[in-house]
Amino acid sequence: MIKSITRILNIRNLLIIAIYLFFKNNKDGTYRAYEIKEESMEPSLHEGDYVLAVKVSEPLNRGDIVIYEYTPKNIEIIKRVIGLPGETISNEDGVIKINGKTMNDTWGNGESVSFEATTLQEDEIFVLGDNRQKSSSDSSSIGAIKVEDCWKLRYLYWPYHKFKSYE
Repeated sequence: MIKSITRILNIRNLLIIAIYLFFKNNKDGTYRAYEIKEESMEPSLHEGDYVLAVKVSEPLNRGDIVIYEYTPKNIEIIKRVIGLPGETISNEDGVIKINGKTMNDTWGNGESVSFEATTLQEDEIFVLGDNRQKSSSDSSSIGAIKVEDCWKLRYLYWPYHKFKSYE
């Protein structure tokens, strides 16, 4: 009995590793794997979680989670879409405003860091981490992100007991 459970767990672990390796270097393909390496998306995503993302091919929505490469540091970053193309995003006393109206920020954990008002171009989005106190390399510090550079989170697949689809 214990051997069969161990065998199943080992097969499951091998399957997860195979999925990760298959998608990890598929940067020009449909999907890619990503390991969460920071605390900026807690409590939604935790350090050590593994996710699959798809290249953005349709309009993003507020609340979508995206991955993009921050080339000055040569790292990939995962954040939540807050501002959409054509909107003006501002922060007044820790409250995020979109086109002058207070955003219903159900994702934010902690007060947002102060940033200058930003008007987005038609090919840009504004992103922030859910854990606003530990968020870095987001739009509050590096500016707007080009939509064409983004990958949209589709699945949290590891740890397997937290499996979740993001549609």
